[in-house]
Amino acid sequence: VKNHKKTLPKHTSVLVCVTGQKDCDRLIRTGRQLADAHQVELQVLSVQPTSLGYQIGEELEYLRQTARDAHAEMTVFFHDEAALMTVGFIKQVGAIHVVTGMAEAPINGFVDTIHQMLPSIPISMVSKEGVVYNICPDSEDCGAPLMAAPQSL
Repeated sequence: VKNHKKTLPKHTSVLVCVTGQKDCDRLIRTGRQLADAHQVELQVLSVQPTSLGYQIGEELEYLRQTARDAHAEMTVFFHDEAALMTVGFIKQVGAIHVVTGMAEAPINGFVDTIHQMLPSIPISMVSKEGVVYNICPDSEDCGAPLMAAPQSL
């Protein structure tokens, strides 16, 4: 009898979650810093609402190019449950760290949902001013606070 254990993906990436705004490029730069520090790949994810009609606008195209310049793969999903899609993607790519922007108000609980469903994954939130705030699992230190990377990759 063979043991058919489901193998989990290797923990091999930092995942950056972007919206369709051009200023999310700061998140990609911060993610690149983290991926380099951990010596892992960088993945970029955007989950867009289906109400957008499955169109990729110039902002997402700009972010895709920014991701490419940062040697990252960018994935775009169209789904109305962004946090749940992101949790599935985190598991799929074996992300060890998640980078997001900061909501001005907790509109949809995106970060809260990810943290509740995957409490062992550190989350770094980058403000528009470039300050990085971390949610660290109880079992580890997220390291020294980062400042967002300079404008050039």
